[in-house]
Amino acid sequence: MEFMVLFLVLLLLVSFYVIYNLYTKYQTLERVAQENVDFIFSMRNRVLSQQSYLKQLDRKGSFEADDEVGVFFNELKKVINDIAVYLEIDDEPSEEETSRNSFNGRIERI
Repeated sequence: MEFMVLFLVLLLLVSFYVIYNLYTKYQTLERVAQENVDFIFSMRNRVLSQQSYLKQLDRKGSFEADDEVGVFFNELKKVINDIAVYLEIDDEPSEEETSRNSFNGRIERI
C-alpha cells in the first residue's frame, strides 16, 4: 500500500514537471510564431509600398524605355512582383486584405 502511494506521488510530481516544461516550450513557440507573423506583415506592407512606388516612378514608361536603367528596373519589378505573388498580394486590395492590414498583433486561434 505504501509503495503504491509513493509511486502515485512520484508519478504526480513527474507529471507536473512534464506539464510545466511543455507549457514553457509552448509559450516560446507562440512568441516565435507571433514574431514571424509580424515579420511577414511588415514585409507585405513594404512590398506593397515599393510596388506602388515603382508604378508611380514609371508612370510615363521612361525607365523601361532606357537601355541601361531599363534592364535593372525590369528586373527589380520582376523581383517585387515575385515577392508579391508569394505573399499573395493583388494589385487591388479587397476588404479582407484591408482588414488583414489592420492586424492587431495577435495570432488568430482556430
